[in-house]
Amino acid sequence: MIKNDYMKEVENTLKLVTEEVDMDIINGNLEEAKERVNKCLKSLVGIDIGTVDVFSFNTLEGLISKDMHYNAEKFIAFGCLMKLQGDLVSKENNETSKIQYYSKSIEGFYNAYMEDDEVGIKFINDAALVADELSKYEFSIEMDRKVLKIYEAANRLDKAEDTLYYMLRKTNNDGSIILEGIKFYNRLKQMDHDKLKEGNLPFEEVEDGILELEKRLGN
Repeated sequence: MIKNDYMKEVENTLKLVTEEVDMDIINGNLEEAKERVNKCLKSLVGIDIGTVDVFSFNTLEGLISKDMHYNAEKFIAFGCLMKLQGDLVSKENNETSKIQYYSKSIEGFYNAYMEDDEVGIKFINDAALVADELSKYEFSIEMDRKVLKIYEAANRLDKAEDTLYYMLRKTNNDGSIILEGIKFYNRLKQMDHDKLKEGNLPFEEVEDGILELEKRLGN
């Protein structure tokens, strides 16, 4: 119950700061909006935007998780706030910073989902929106794997499949990626057929995908 109460507090805080930042954007008050994000980041996550700008996510992950065994709420807050910061610098046409903040947002959302899928799923659509923003850029295979997982969790199954085939093209049909793809389709085969249709990947296409990857694995 205590965990649920704290998560509700985090959700309410994020909802409020998002509404305030959106209003700041409408009014052209980008610097004030950045101050709101930084204040919320320090309050909910325990780091500031200067620290985010300096360190890689691997280092930030250690700072966020320091001395605690459960950090899903912190990673949710981090993911949401990095999305907001990315939105803000996008308004300033700062593409480099936008990519950095959005990629760290994906990392935060992914960590939250992997640590506690019940908590992470509440914000998985926000994570999928960030993934959409990053789709035009190239990242590491490891980041692609996380994007695929986020799309799958959000039931954006067509986008997850697109990501899989992008990974296959990028790695020239690497065997390990093909096997990951087969596991992906096998997970989908266990889903309700209506759910698959909602994700724009009907059961017949799932079966076709398995056959295609098995053929590639044999070549």
